Amino acid sequence: MEEQNKHAMMALKALKRAAAKVAEDARKNNYKLPVWRNGKIEYRVPEIATEPNATPDP
Repeated sequence: MEEQNKHAMMALKALKRAAAKVAEDARKNNYKLPVWRNGKIEYRVPEIATEPNATPDP
């Protein structure tokens, strides 16, 4: 059972990396990404974050 969980976690990490790469490419090239919302597909252009994610050091 642990071996299955290990492989599932590896697959999840790979999917997250792939999704991040697709979103990064869409931002760079101004592509629209399909997103499933409220029972229908909407197309969105991922926005580039201009605000820092971390808090500033004192």
